[in-house]
Amino acid sequence: MPSEESDGAYVRRVRNGDEDAFRVLVDRYEGMVFDLTNQYADSPEDAEDLAQDAFVRAYRRLDDLRKQEQFASWLYGITLNCCRDYAKNVRRETYAFSRTEEQEDADALPGDQPAQDETLMAEERHEQLWTALEELSSTYATPFLLKYRDGMTYKAMSKRLDVSVSALKVRVHRARKKLRTLLENRHAE
Repeated sequence: MPSEESDGAYVRRVRNGDEDAFRVLVDRYEGMVFDLTNQYADSPEDAEDLAQDAFVRAYRRLDDLRKQEQFASWLYGITLNCCRDYAKNVRRETYAFSRTEEQEDADALPGDQPAQDETLMAEERHEQLWTALEELSSTYATPFLLKYRDGMTYKAMSKRLDVSVSALKVRVHRARKKLRTLLENRHAE
C-alpha cells in the first residue's frame, strides 16, 4: 500500500517529477495544517486559504527541505509562517482602523491622555516583541509561540513537532534569551 511509505519517499518522488505524490503528503498532514490555521484565522474560509497557501509554499520549496524525513515539522514551520503573516496583516489593518477611531475619540475627549499613552506603550511593546520574533529562526520561534502564545505543554509540542521534550525546553530557553537580547539592544539604541 503506497501510503505506508515514508514521507521522505514521497518527497523524493515529487522531486523526481511525480506531482501526484504530493497529494499523499497533503492527505497525511491536512489535519495538522488545518488545526493550526484554525487557531489563527478569523473564519473557516480564511483558515482554508491559509492551509492552501501553506501547501503551495511547501510544494514550491520542496527542494529546500534538507532532511526529507522531517517533512512534517518543516511543513508545520511553513504553515506557522503563513499564519504569522496573516496575523501581522490583520494586526496592521486593525491597528490602522483603531488608530483612526482612537484619534477621533482623542479629539472628542482630550482629558483621557494617560490611558491612551498606556495603550500606545502596550501596543508598541507588543509590536517590538513580534518584530523580534520574526528575527528568530523557526527552530526557536515555533516552540516559543506554541509554549507562550498557544499554551501547549512540552509533551504536546513534542508530539506535534516530532522533537524531544528536552530539545524543546532548550529551544524555548534559547528563544527567550535571544528575544531578551534583541529587545535590550533595541532599547539601548
